[in-house]
Amino acid sequence: MPVARPSTERPSLPAHRRLRRIAGAVVTAIATLVAVFLVPSGTAAGSASPGPLTAQQWHSAMAQLTTPSRGCYTADYPTLSWHSTGCTTAPPRPYVPNVPAAAGNAGPHLPAAANAPAGAVGTGGTPYTVGNGIDFSAGVSGLLNGATGSFPTVSGVTSESSGGVANAYSLQLNSAPFTSPVCAGHPGCQGWEQFIFANPGAGSGSAFIQFWILNYAATCPAGWWTYSVHCYTNGSAVAVPSQPITHLGSLKLSGNVTSALDTVVMDTGAGTLSASTADSMLSLSAGWNAVEFMVGGNGGGSSANFNAGSSLTVQTVTHNGTTNAPSCLMTGYTGETNNLNLVGTPAYGIGASPSLRSNQSNLTVSPPSCASAQGTGDTHLQTFGGTYYDFQAEGTFTLARSSAMTVQSNQVSGAPLGWPGASVNSGVATQMGADTVAVCAAKGLVVNGSGTSLADGASITLPSGDRIVRTGSQYVVTDPQGDSMAATVNPGYVDVHVGLGSYPQPVVGLLANAPGTNDKLRTSTGTVLPIPLDFKTLYSLYGDSWRVPDGQSLVAVCGDKTQAADPAAPFWEKQLPQELHDKALTICRQVGVKDVTLLEACTLDVGVLGQNAAREFLTEAPPVDVAFSEDTQGSGCCVNVPGRQPAG
Repeated sequence: MPVARPSTERPSLPAHRRLRRIAGAVVTAIATLVAVFLVPSGTAAGSASPGPLTAQQWHSAMAQLTTPSRGCYTADYPTLSWHSTGCTTAPPRPYVPNVPAAAGNAGPHLPAAANAPAGAVGTGGTPYTVGNGIDFSAGVSGLLNGATGSFPTVSGVTSESSGGVANAYSLQLNSAPFTSPVCAGHPGCQGWEQFIFANPGAGSGSAFIQFWILNYAATCPAGWWTYSVHCYTNGSAVAVPSQPITHLGSLKLSGNVTSALDTVVMDTGAGTLSASTADSMLSLSAGWNAVEFMVGGNGGGSSANFNAGSSLTVQTVTHNGTTNAPSCLMTGYTGETNNLNLVGTPAYGIGASPSLRSNQSNLTVSPPSCASAQGTGDTHLQTFGGTYYDFQAEGTFTLARSSAMTVQSNQVSGAPLGWPGASVNSGVATQMGADTVAVCAAKGLVVNGSGTSLADGASITLPSGDRIVRTGSQYVVTDPQGDSMAATVNPGYVDVHVGLGSYPQPVVGLLANAPGTNDKLRTSTGTVLPIPLDFKTLYSLYGDSWRVPDGQSLVAVCGDKTQAADPAAPFWEKQLPQELHDKALTICRQVGVKDVTLLEACTLDVGVLGQNAAREFLTEAPPVDVAFSEDTQGSGCCVNVPGRQPAG
């Protein structure tokens, strides 16, 4: 797309920006007082060298110390002040928006699904490569006044290149598109703002802010470049020494906003901060509620390509005046990418530095989500909140139901496997929008009622934008909102993992806790049940409430005969024959299972389902709480071979 060069005239600002110097001075004075209180006792207030502040204390103080006005600045540890320095010109290239964001759709999505031709069958791969809309972003209730991105853990990174240039990359803190006063009179227009550190690979790097008017669809204001139907311009840049990718773990990028001034701060970990402050052209402070931090190519939609074996932990700290953890949004806003995959689910931090922390890797790929839950083995359930429990009932159940997705399972007796006291998933199914996709142990993949063949490594994109990818025996179904169901077909049974594209969000079913808790469950009628549960409450009150009537089953297409039945008694690993028990226990210990609850579950699964069942426990995190297990119930409650009784 041709890029029009800007005129040298700066665009006019709204009238209230004329007060920026006054407002900036007031904010600076307040921030300076806050910083003074972080000085250790015995140090004179206002001292330029306040004493032995740790680097972390210094960073915390400087994060609250606003730059005096528009311009470029540096700060050196441990001095609590900004010093004016000369500005340089930011690179003229665009750091482009992702396609859905540029189209005015800022909601969570997986572009690989949304942009593929409807009904297309293609090569599968993974739709989770970071960038161009695929990422974990941090959202807040209310408004952000700042955010900081960093890489607490960097493993295996020895090289990186972009466009064939070694050590060429960018770090970006990207806002979600937001309502901006500059869009007045332009329907569908939104503001978008990026805090950027550009490392060209050769020569000095720079930190600056890039401002965008998305979908302006008119001649851009004076001083703005044209990019398709969008407009963009840069604030002044501050020079930053070039940073090889092997320094990634030392780098931090911050963005801070007020009603008058927006500031980008780059920290190389060498004891010097570099900052560039620009006029708040888009009024981000009035609309900043979500932020993405990422490492990507150095502009133009390019990719940062890491060496094989690279893994990163990516942390976004949010500043919005609360200690609450941010929410997770499975979406991103920039068009730049890298060659790493999102892995697993993020960790949430609370306190003075609320954070969202996630993993990226080109080593291992698992379906990412903002929160995950599962139903595995014979059968063990773990909720989105981390509550673990055994569930050996038969019948069709609602595992999860949100506003965008329903997931059901069909549990059948383990008698054909030689264990009538156990139950396993014979099939699972999801409804995402207009599509219903089932994965059956006997029939395989069924899409909208029709048996469907899908080769290993292939994918299907449905007209709604839902996507199915097969990798080996696993089928992953995703919707444009980032929700997912991953079903793995094993001999005679199916394991299922359910992922949410945003979290927290309202969700109910056997895989959900009572709202706002991880130590309570809730029946389908709204009765809240503290855990642990006794045997009768688990099945007769709780489990039976989530049974699916025959006419509403999504899993019926699997054709499995089933009955609505509850176990007569629990079935624990200690009921296995001693020789089989000891062999299974040894296998589970060899794969590294240490948590007591998971070790019992693994031992039972290996004893009933075979050695391969231990694979499910390789990366499983210990439960947050346990609702029903051998530990919560004791072992004297059971008969050797439990029978079945009708549900209810």
